[in-house]
Amino acid sequence: MRYFMTLMTAVSITLTAVAQSTGPRAEWRFKKNDTAHFTESGHYHAASGEGVIEFVSKQATTTTPLHKNSPSIEQMQAGDYWLMRMPVEQVKAGSVVDVWFPFLVAPHKTPHTFICEYRDGKQWLPAEDLTTGTARCLSTTAATWPRFTWRTFRLKRGIKRGELQFRLRQVDHEPLKTALYGGGSGDAPKMVVLDNRTPTDTTRLLFIGNSYTFYNLYPMQLKEIAWYEGHYLDCEIYVHGGYNTTQHLANHVARKTIAEGGYDYTFLQDQSLSALYIGTTLDHGVISEMKRLITLVKEYNPQSTIFIEQTWGRREGNNAINTKQQALVEAHPSFFTDYEAMQRVIIANTNRMSEELDTALSPVGVAWQIVRHEHPEIELYAKDAHHPSTAGSYLSAVVAYQMLFRTPFSTQAANVDLDAATAAYLRSVAERVVLQGEQAE
Repeated sequence: MRYFMTLMTAVSITLTAVAQSTGPRAEWRFKKNDTAHFTESGHYHAASGEGVIEFVSKQATTTTPLHKNSPSIEQMQAGDYWLMRMPVEQVKAGSVVDVWFPFLVAPHKTPHTFICEYRDGKQWLPAEDLTTGTARCLSTTAATWPRFTWRTFRLKRGIKRGELQFRLRQVDHEPLKTALYGGGSGDAPKMVVLDNRTPTDTTRLLFIGNSYTFYNLYPMQLKEIAWYEGHYLDCEIYVHGGYNTTQHLANHVARKTIAEGGYDYTFLQDQSLSALYIGTTLDHGVISEMKRLITLVKEYNPQSTIFIEQTWGRREGNNAINTKQQALVEAHPSFFTDYEAMQRVIIANTNRMSEELDTALSPVGVAWQIVRHEHPEIELYAKDAHHPSTAGSYLSAVVAYQMLFRTPFSTQAANVDLDAATAAYLRSVAERVVLQGEQAE
């Protein structure tokens, strides 16, 4: 582990109308026809929490979305910027802000340069990352996936009552086409205000996965949970909806992210049905492909501890049968209509994978099964019955925390967006599964 250092003096913080261990939070989500609203008014309103996103420019014009219904701008010039604004009260000097801002830029032979800034009184200051000390970021050259800008910075001055403002400003002179990315609860821009403590240590994490990782962005929940336990997590992530390990291995952005190196821990999440293929005629090397991915991670991060993430069964079993899955139906006929059967196969096969590859396993599926047995009223699923709800993502986060630190949570543990009783129960399940090795009956 590498240690976190800061020149700021820690100051106490009081946040109004929020839980003691949790700061104000805003998440922006797309809804039907929001693109039209954005292009007409120049504002994009938060669906969760309070806040506004707007694009600020004198020359740029709206254009055809770069991705689905994402608000898109063309002829973006140097000095133009995306702006996030969130009302806050009694945020004291030294408070830390965690911002997730995914955005798209039209393909270009070289990356475009942006600078992250926050409003300090009447001036804009660079939002320097706590670990790197830089305020700049580059767009990706990939034509089909966004740049994930994840910035954690410390405020120099507090805000008694007003707005916390963060912007992503272009500093290149060349015009370009850009879009705000985030069509759902996973990939939407997010902003969270943490308190002003100085963590005792810094741990660098890498997440490679797909929608089960980016739905509600559980790594960001994990980062908030760890913060209030006294740890700073410096996170890097590459996620792509539906990707399995083979696709990650072939993706140049994923490989580049891995090759940056310096990760203390790496979480690898395969496509949610991959574990079910093991041992069937549809198994085209699920375990061997995971081994290849682990080998790549170890090549650039020889000291990194790797966790394979065990996923969960779908709420009603895998009810999305297609002709390509007939061999799977024959191998495991019951799990197509039964969560329990599907979960048992996932647990058994991920345990086998972990043993064969001599790699640690993050037992989210076991924790999920216990919650469903003990408190079925806690909704772990999104409306589609297989992606995680906020509670499901929180369960992934607290299991991951226990895998990293292996110590009971403090009495001031962060609840994120959950009620205190639900969050406390999910934390207790994570402790039982990881610290005590409990299995579902």
